[in-house]
Amino acid sequence: MAKNKTKSAPPAAKIRVLSDVDLALLEAREAAATGQIRKAWLSSLVKRQYARRATIAANERARSDRSDRTVHDLDERGFTGPGGGRMGTVMPPAEYRGTTVQVAGLYPWSVGAHAPLLGTPLGLHLATGAPVCFDPLSAKEAKAITAPACFIIALNGFGKSTLLRRIALGDIAAGVRVLWPGDVKPDGRKLTEAVGGQVNEVGYGGIGRLNPLDPGPIGAAIEQLTDPLMRQQTSYALHARQVNIVAALCEIVRRGELLDFEQTLLASAIRLLYTPVADGGAGFGLDQPAILDDLIELLTSSNPELLEDAVAENAAEYFAAIKGLRRTLRALVKGRFGEVFNGASTVRIDVNAPSMCLDMSSVPQDDAMMRSAVLLTGWNEAFAAIEAAHVLADAGLGPNLAFHVLMDELWQVLQSGQMMVGRIDALVRLQRALGVGITFVTHSIAELDKAGALGLLERSRARIVGPVPEAELVRLEKVIQFSQTEKTMLTNWSNDADLNSPIDQKTARRRKAAEKAGVGPGSKQQTIADPVAAGTGQFLLKLGEGNRPGTPFKVWVPPVERESGIHNTDERLDAATKDRENAGVAA
Repeated sequence: MAKNKTKSAPPAAKIRVLSDVDLALLEAREAAATGQIRKAWLSSLVKRQYARRATIAANERARSDRSDRTVHDLDERGFTGPGGGRMGTVMPPAEYRGTTVQVAGLYPWSVGAHAPLLGTPLGLHLATGAPVCFDPLSAKEAKAITAPACFIIALNGFGKSTLLRRIALGDIAAGVRVLWPGDVKPDGRKLTEAVGGQVNEVGYGGIGRLNPLDPGPIGAAIEQLTDPLMRQQTSYALHARQVNIVAALCEIVRRGELLDFEQTLLASAIRLLYTPVADGGAGFGLDQPAILDDLIELLTSSNPELLEDAVAENAAEYFAAIKGLRRTLRALVKGRFGEVFNGASTVRIDVNAPSMCLDMSSVPQDDAMMRSAVLLTGWNEAFAAIEAAHVLADAGLGPNLAFHVLMDELWQVLQSGQMMVGRIDALVRLQRALGVGITFVTHSIAELDKAGALGLLERSRARIVGPVPEAELVRLEKVIQFSQTEKTMLTNWSNDADLNSPIDQKTARRRKAAEKAGVGPGSKQQTIADPVAAGTGQFLLKLGEGNRPGTPFKVWVPPVERESGIHNTDERLDAATKDRENAGVAA
């Protein structure tokens, strides 16, 4: 510790002040003055004397403290000499804004400093601390993007789901209907239950079914329409949707594309299923939907129209031609696929609910084909419900609603093959005309690149990129332009997480100690936030095309959301850790 130095008395003579007697006389003159200008002048002289006395007193206090730093002499203009004076705080530097012409020497900016205010509050700008707000529908309304489509890309465990729930909560607060049509983790179930939404479960083992041939909400809408033209147009749209989803399921189990005549056969057979018996059809309808077994039975009935579609001269030639299609359909009605897709649908989406979730988490992670099938069918069901709501609104039979569809785990469908790209595109097309915002979520675009589906990313007018490895950046640069600083930032976020800093490790130890003392998570006395891996919750928002700088931000979760538990995706691990620690204490 530095020794206390003896300091010389301050040269008070350098600061000229009036004596107490003279100051009293000056104050008396001020009080007796009558003219406004003279009184203001005398008042300023009195204030100056008191300010000088305060300066002398401050100098005395500075010289009497225990600092070993030399205090320079003080006069009317402050401390003298180089480096004179001591400040209790360091003032932040002033910020200025200008065009690229005015500040050309500093351009190009490596990272964007603007913070968009486009809907839901997501977090704070990493450079300026300004609030960053964004959701696809609000950005479209503000003309910041041309279509309400967004892509979120980041490695596992870096907060994609938390960011998605923040956007969803903002939409719900604004009256937008949120759909989680393929919740395989699940990420949206807790939120949906917390806001009084609707949860449907889908999975084999008697959990829930999705009948791809069920007319569903579109069929119900058709029954309410009175305009013949609208009924006909909507019926065509329903038929196209049924053909697309059945063909997609066939391609998933086949792991290859259907032949041209097979698709024609499916289209004709599905139409005949819902054609009245008097007109040569099977007579199924909204009250009695057909199932896949009925489709197989019709295909094997030697219907004359189907023989023509297969260009078969006789029944023997026809059966030989459809053998492959029959095998594929048999795979869909047997075993676990049959439990989910071959029966009356148990899912009915209520578009009046603030949030709708199709919980598919019961399907095992290692069952890739089934996961692809239930995801695609769930997406189809969601867009069918949206299309039905818009049909009723156009007919004046219901309100105009805005929807936001959150399509997570896109890669699990794309891994089934390149043919899935067209099927997905057929499901989500015209989202701008339908008043639908879409957010795709994936941890890598490798599957998109492999399947030739980068067009999905290109058509997304907003991209939110989190921590990613360098290999992923190479793929992303085919579609998105990054500055060198942005690329370094994104890779550093992922690299730092693998070797957390000593400060973060110390925070974790402090948290454990706080929990043992009764001030841990769940306690009213909690003062230490749970530590997270470096880079978690940090994202770069890129809007539009070109080399426009992105907006780096960190997701902020309000305390009420954290306490609700909707963002906790580590419940099983936390429970295991707690049991392990309790066992150790007992031992």
